[in-house]
Amino acid sequence: MMDAINKRVSYDIGCMKSLRKLPDKVALRFMDMMTRYMSDPSANGLNLETVEGAKDSSIKSLRVDQGYRAIAFEVGRDIMFVHVNEHDKAYRWAGNRRVKLDPDTNRIRVVKELDVTVVEAEPQGADEPRPFSAVADKRLKALGVPDEEIPAVRALTSIEGLETAEEGFDPLTYQILYALAAGYSDEEVYALTGVPEETEAAPETPPADLTFDQMIETEESRQTIFIPEDEKELRRVFEEGLEGWRVFLHPDQRKLAYRDYNGPAMVRGGAGTGKTVVAMHRAKHLADQIEQDLTRAGQRVLLTTFTTSLAQDIEANLRTLCPEHLAARPPRIEVINLDRWVSQFLKRKSFAREVAFFGEARDRLDQIWREVFDDHDLPEGLSEPFIRAEWAQIVQAKGLMDQRAYLKVSRAGRGTPLDRRKRVSLWDIFADYRARVVSEGLAEPDDAYREAIEILSSEAPNLPYAAVIVDEAQDMGEQAFRLIRAIVPEGPTGDRNSLFIVGDAHQRIYGRRASMAGCGINVRGRSKRLRLNYRTTQEIRSWAVSVLEGVSVDDLDEGSDTLKGYVSLLHGVSPELVGCTSEVEELKGVSTWVRSLPSENVRLSDIGILCARRADVERVSAALRADGIETVVLQAGADDRSVPGVRITTMHRAKGLEFFAVAIPFLAESAFPPPGALKSAVDAADREDIVTQYRSLLHVAATRAKKALRVSWSGTPTRLISDHAPDLG
Repeated sequence: MMDAINKRVSYDIGCMKSLRKLPDKVALRFMDMMTRYMSDPSANGLNLETVEGAKDSSIKSLRVDQGYRAIAFEVGRDIMFVHVNEHDKAYRWAGNRRVKLDPDTNRIRVVKELDVTVVEAEPQGADEPRPFSAVADKRLKALGVPDEEIPAVRALTSIEGLETAEEGFDPLTYQILYALAAGYSDEEVYALTGVPEETEAAPETPPADLTFDQMIETEESRQTIFIPEDEKELRRVFEEGLEGWRVFLHPDQRKLAYRDYNGPAMVRGGAGTGKTVVAMHRAKHLADQIEQDLTRAGQRVLLTTFTTSLAQDIEANLRTLCPEHLAARPPRIEVINLDRWVSQFLKRKSFAREVAFFGEARDRLDQIWREVFDDHDLPEGLSEPFIRAEWAQIVQAKGLMDQRAYLKVSRAGRGTPLDRRKRVSLWDIFADYRARVVSEGLAEPDDAYREAIEILSSEAPNLPYAAVIVDEAQDMGEQAFRLIRAIVPEGPTGDRNSLFIVGDAHQRIYGRRASMAGCGINVRGRSKRLRLNYRTTQEIRSWAVSVLEGVSVDDLDEGSDTLKGYVSLLHGVSPELVGCTSEVEELKGVSTWVRSLPSENVRLSDIGILCARRADVERVSAALRADGIETVVLQAGADDRSVPGVRITTMHRAKGLEFFAVAIPFLAESAFPPPGALKSAVDAADREDIVTQYRSLLHVAATRAKKALRVSWSGTPTRLISDHAPDLG
């Protein structure tokens, strides 16, 4: 922001990180000062002071209060805040830091000229190789490590030493080193960090000619430097607890969100890799384009997902990220789950049947099934649950409308084989059920999707959508994606920026599957994968991945996926696995655990307790309230973290959320997966599918935790984790 005396104030991501480690009162004081500073840097008490002995004359300090100082670089008209800490620690931090304009990476970097003797590293045997001994200086420089930091790299004796010395390195250097330690190739490091390869064409304006005030405007610098437009935006960042990832996309994320595609694109990645964040920024990017082009007035971006709660959470986050697009009239971004969109669309088209999403209409469908089964003899060896599953997973999922199509369709994944005679008998049952549903004026959700597709195909209605973005794609079925393709069909001029799909089949918790190609969505050559987990520690991530051991997963198209190379940059304590003698003891243990978390660093609203069943949510909430702990039971609606209380909800509802600490109780063999879910299995293959869904559900729940995870059970642990639980005997 430029103020009355022609100063622009900015914030390096390191400043945001340092604030998170300080007491709330210090962070609030700093926020208040920064608001005043943007209005008038010359105001009383806001003067920058020279840091004595600093190697860079542009480095300054600002008094936050009696015990804390903020560190900034003042270069021409720019003031960039980079660090906040206790007085002595802040001055030591600033002593050998300097601003470097790096033409090779086209960004501003804050580097530390370290004496190699002060680089902290864990002791290691003299005969053991240092972690980067095989990486030549020339290669490190080519990847983006500055000359000043190479001696510190050479002093490292272990990966643990790298982690200990993280704050001593420029953030980009740390990312490069960690990626190398994780086994990434040079090409993968370039893609991860956004550093241009030497073979890439030079930009039209040589970076070496750029001054500080020009380089701070580059896309690369803006990935780690925040320049608020006004005081309102600055307060929104600080007051609403905006996480770093909402402002600063990692380079590999940014490249996916802020670019043009010649057709549908897909982004896959494990939990915590920022897929939803990329989807949100993609929506912002496309909405920015609409806003800037007067000929596109009235167009909008549709961001959709499977569940209502996740759509509400995303909309709440977008109101922080880009409120202007949601507040516009008409809004340039529309966030809605797909079932609700279909319901509203068909209502506008005077669709005569009621879509049975839930409630009385869904109960009436169950009654129709009972009536159909009363009037038909079941094929030998087949049960009513099997027939209903066949209808849902094959007939409805694939949109089969006649017997001939059913006789030909592949039933891959369905365990019990069916010969032609049984298929003919089953079709008689299916046809009768469908006729009765229609006569009752009802429709299943898949029927509604097909009806909407037919309307879109025949009427070519003038929808306002320039693009559709899909989050949590793994939870949607074939008819859903056929509808999404129909909402924004390929036009005569091409398919530019039409569909953007993000998901991870490792997190499939509803059992639906769809092939993009099979639904008319061609993502070949435009499918990318994120591999860095920014949310959870490596210890939590590793345990969560172990739950999925042996599970075969698709890539949301026609191939297979893997979590190979899926790593976390953060380290912390291992998950706490606790076996109890009774559920009473288990509930008491959860309460004790909540109280043991450091209250000065962890708010109650940053603690989540996730259960498989709604009844267990109520039990946990009652137990904590009885122990004097405030609770908030999450159901529908976005989670307002300003409301105090431990968040208690189901594992399903927790999708899309994250917490500092997570507890997952009631993981006994007799309780997880819930017995009722297993009893509903129609055959061995179906049972294994159900078990796989609950493995994915537990994986999702565990990866909601950022720093601490507690898993507990009474008696014998579920076999889903028994291989990873301690021996309590």
